[in-house]
Amino acid sequence: MVSIIMTSYNKPDTVGWAIQSVLDQSYDNWELYIMDDGSNQETKAAIQPFLSDSRIVYHNSHVAEEDRCKTTRYATLINEAIPMAKGAYLCYLTDDTIYLPDRLETMVNYLERNPDIDIVYSKQKVKHVNRFLHVISEYTRDTRGILCEAAKLVDHCSVMHRKTNAEIVYNKYGSYWDDHPDCWHDGDAAFWKRLNEFQCFHPIDKVLDISIKGPHSFQSLNAFLPETLPDGTLIKSTIGVTFLIDNQQRRKIDDATCRALKLNLQKRIDVHDPLLFKYNEGTAIDQEVFSNASLFPNLRLVRSKKKADTYYIQNNEKRLILNKAAFHRFKFSAIQQIFVPDSLLSQFRDGSPIASYLSTDMMLPDRILFIHGSAFYLSFNNCLHRIDRNVRCRLGFSIKRAVKIDDPLFSAFRQGEPFIWKRDKNK
Repeated sequence: MVSIIMTSYNKPDTVGWAIQSVLDQSYDNWELYIMDDGSNQETKAAIQPFLSDSRIVYHNSHVAEEDRCKTTRYATLINEAIPMAKGAYLCYLTDDTIYLPDRLETMVNYLERNPDIDIVYSKQKVKHVNRFLHVISEYTRDTRGILCEAAKLVDHCSVMHRKTNAEIVYNKYGSYWDDHPDCWHDGDAAFWKRLNEFQCFHPIDKVLDISIKGPHSFQSLNAFLPETLPDGTLIKSTIGVTFLIDNQQRRKIDDATCRALKLNLQKRIDVHDPLLFKYNEGTAIDQEVFSNASLFPNLRLVRSKKKADTYYIQNNEKRLILNKAAFHRFKFSAIQQIFVPDSLLSQFRDGSPIASYLSTDMMLPDRILFIHGSAFYLSFNNCLHRIDRNVRCRLGFSIKRAVKIDDPLFSAFRQGEPFIWKRDKNK
């Protein structure tokens, strides 16, 4: 028997294709564990019609939302499924991957003919699709011979191995897959490293599965996002809810309030749930913020309806921008100014003013893009944080708005943790 472990989370458009591809196999001695991570009702409805097949076992994790960031969820689900598996062989499937009809038969026959080989992998077709599931590009991930270091070279949907290999790994590490949250992007690579301590991966030079990568696949959502999002970042969850990162909390905000606060909805970033739920949920942002300073979000440019004074809200204080030269020095934009009543402004404590010059005794305005030499830095908490090009582009920072900073001043300010993609950091 082959035990197939499929992980599922909020992919109603493709999960049915994945399950049907198992039902369509020429080899029928299999069992399928659908390990669903608390998906929405639409996804559950797509799965339900298949559950009448006695070979299919459905498991819902009912994970609490605040726990989604605590482990690599798909690895956690696989670890829960392996002890239940009855098959001599294990293989894996995701809710956006399709097995070709001879996938199981081809791999089982190879392993049966070669009892000294424990792990096989195949070629994979990768199709990138748009939100309408129309293919916009595709390529084939080829095999690379016998691999004694398969990490980051083989997708887990292209592998079959003997269950005994998983037991050997468990005996050494106390778990099968490593589900530490650092493994979110390359959970299979971490497991391959464990398997490779005991066996090499042997190739089957044939495409046996098709991976469908859409705008909301984890790889797309995760690409070029830093481990910590800077305050002032507007994000959208996988279910379409918008949040503003403010004081390192996620605050729900509707489109109308976004427009009233001059937040650019076009720069809203789609994020995956592990990153979203890393942030505690703060008070929602609605029209009440215009009468209550304690609810007003930071990093907004506000102006009195009666006076010409313009302020920058930072650390829940109002920082007066002293003159036009200061306004232009830090590339503030007039169209970003929010006219608010004096009754709201009077509720804010006065912060340090923003002048047209930089000095070592001056507090930097937050979320300003600086350039020093050829490198870019983002200001936060009076520190300069290097920001890589790909991250800068993903977060929507334009180099046209970068403020030059000279050597003496650059050296005077502390440097904080860089905003880089964690995957690049690991490299």
